[in-house]
Amino acid sequence: MWNSAFLKVLGLIGLLFLSLPAQAGGSATLDAIRKNGVLRVGVKTDFSPYNSLNAQGEVVGFESDIAALVAARLGVALKKVSITTENRFQKLELGDVDILIATVGDTPARRKIATAIEPGYNETSVNVLFGPGQAVDAWPKIRHETICAVQGSYFNKPMSERYLLELQTYKTVRDAHLALRDGQCSGFLYATAALFNTGQLPDWRGYTMPLPNALVTPMAIFISRSERGGELDLALGNIVADLHRTGWLLEANRKWGIASTAWLTAQQALWSDRGQDGLYKCVRNSSGNWIAACRSAENVSSAEVAGLQAVGLWVKEQLGVDLNFLYDPYDRTKFLQGIGYTMLLIAAGVVISLALGIAVAIAVDGRDGWATRLLHAVMAYGRLTPPLLMMYLIFFGFGGWTMHEFGVKLPAFAVAAFCSGYYTAGMVMRALVEAANHVRTTEPGYRLRPRRLARTAQYASWPVKQALINLTKQTMIASAIAIPELLSASSLLIAEKGNIFLTMTVLLVTFYLITSLWTRLFNYVEKAWLPAAERP
Repeated sequence: MWNSAFLKVLGLIGLLFLSLPAQAGGSATLDAIRKNGVLRVGVKTDFSPYNSLNAQGEVVGFESDIAALVAARLGVALKKVSITTENRFQKLELGDVDILIATVGDTPARRKIATAIEPGYNETSVNVLFGPGQAVDAWPKIRHETICAVQGSYFNKPMSERYLLELQTYKTVRDAHLALRDGQCSGFLYATAALFNTGQLPDWRGYTMPLPNALVTPMAIFISRSERGGELDLALGNIVADLHRTGWLLEANRKWGIASTAWLTAQQALWSDRGQDGLYKCVRNSSGNWIAACRSAENVSSAEVAGLQAVGLWVKEQLGVDLNFLYDPYDRTKFLQGIGYTMLLIAAGVVISLALGIAVAIAVDGRDGWATRLLHAVMAYGRLTPPLLMMYLIFFGFGGWTMHEFGVKLPAFAVAAFCSGYYTAGMVMRALVEAANHVRTTEPGYRLRPRRLARTAQYASWPVKQALINLTKQTMIASAIAIPELLSASSLLIAEKGNIFLTMTVLLVTFYLITSLWTRLFNYVEKAWLPAAERP
């Protein structure tokens, strides 16, 4: 029995020593590359301008240039191995290639089966190339449509689930192109850059891509899962970081006519940034990873950050709840900006409602004549017209005229605040006038005047307060004219992340808290002001 236990201990010690080279940064793949003097890179041949076959049958493109430079940096020859979207990770896992530079989007699902090199070398997004007469300008308009796609594309599942697409998947881009031209589908779902390049060809005249880009994702070099944290992982990451710093990637992007350069421009600025000591800010930490500020928030662990970001990542890691608006600085900024705009819209609407409603109530109470009847009609129009319709009429109707005739653009925030305030002001005015009428049942000569406002408000407080509470709920309609309030911010997060149920749940809870906060404020003002009023 003792011998058995002793052998188990020896076995554990042996396993520990066997694992030390990998933990110390060794790389079996890099050793083999150096021994053979060849870097085998998996590349696609049907994704121009990233990679395609030229007239001589050679694989050329943006990614081929990267592969050649990486091989030169490692001091070995380059061998390009043709792969497809469908089999690229199989080739990597079987050892047929050493690395993948094959338009692979860096997603959490792919990080479970392989190692993504950080930073990425470009961005990818998704769009649809429509056949003649089939195009639409909004993603929801293609729900339940039959769309061609390529097997193995990371975006097939999320785009199909998000927009309820009926996907017909083909093994190659060529097959999907043939299906689209034959009318087997109304559009081809694929990477934006490839579709843009296809649309420029003479044979594809009439095919259009009017939808906004979706699922913007970095493209990364991928290596075997067993190489994570090893010497090859670090070496490739350092090479790509240097390509960002020198601007090489940006220039190569322009050389191959790839339309989108905003992401690469931002990455160059990030990786070139230096501190006061003259050293690069983006450096590796003690664990070998780049510091959290230089990595995508989705790939950072809770142990690497602090504050809200750490809390959000911990919840995601431990509970599987993806609170991206907590751990992702960009998403958090958008969400907080949405809350800020919502609070400002409510505050502006409340001020306009009370100021306009009180002023008109004082102006019309106890008076008659054409001016009084006109004011009543104007306020009745505001009270009876839906705020959303009013926003459209003013912003797109009147605003379009002022822009065309005078070059004057109406500010969207002011339009939204005025429409919400105008709508509620009619209710405030009506409540105050009816309250004054009530007082006149006991005091026939009573008239609503500024010094008597508090007394009149005693009888109008409940309807006025309800009108103001309803105002807090209608700020969501401001998203119709592109104001980034809370609903607009939440819709943006859903469009980018696809986390529909959780995001909408958080939106519901947040709106409940906002409405509750304003209701408490209205109750406080009512209790603080009305007791001081003169009692009848």
